[in-house]
Amino acid sequence: MKQNPYSSHLMAGLGQVLPPGVTATGKPGELHIEGVGVRKFADMRQGVIYDQVEIEASIAAGTEYVWFRDLAGKNKYQTNMTQQAALPQGNEAIVYRINVMPALDAIPEDIEAILANSYGVFVMDDDNTRKEGPVPIFGSAYGLYGNMMTTKNDLVEGVVSNGVPSPGAQPRLMIPEYIAEGRTFRFSMWFYTLTTLTAAVNCWVILDVLKTRPLR
Repeated sequence: MKQNPYSSHLMAGLGQVLPPGVTATGKPGELHIEGVGVRKFADMRQGVIYDQVEIEASIAAGTEYVWFRDLAGKNKYQTNMTQQAALPQGNEAIVYRINVMPALDAIPEDIEAILANSYGVFVMDDDNTRKEGPVPIFGSAYGLYGNMMTTKNDLVEGVVSNGVPSPGAQPRLMIPEYIAEGRTFRFSMWFYTLTTLTAAVNCWVILDVLKTRPLR
């Protein structure tokens, strides 16, 4: 008789840590993902899909910036995408959180201006809007938080970030998004008013995912 490699304690523990919309079926190694179906969690691993875009210092009203689409010239620090707006052949991912994270070296005033004046949209299949709203609703559990002391004058300065200092406290999507082979996706950030920064700011959009194969 074949031994069950997944203990009852492990299966019970999964129910405490899985994203909303993902549940253990009760069968060895199986997860049920809402809108997707049953997947073997032994074949999946936790990871991220990320892309970086530079936001210009002078942003005209009506400007759109797009992530996961324009990959030419980017290195692995900037993105782990290898195909424009899609996963490589044979890959699939379950998106359970969408994070917008301005670069850590941007000054607080610029981060505040971006968050105060931008509108975000996550789109599947070119025109299927899955989540949208002011960019702060796409909070990030990554980055710097709290206060820091400068090395030059020992002054304590605040740090501005988009989100909370704990991945566990960051809200997840109530219904995970399923990215299968052949499906396209992108994140757009719109500015509807003239916005001026002190300098251009690099900004990541990071998708927290369960995925079946490494992107690269």
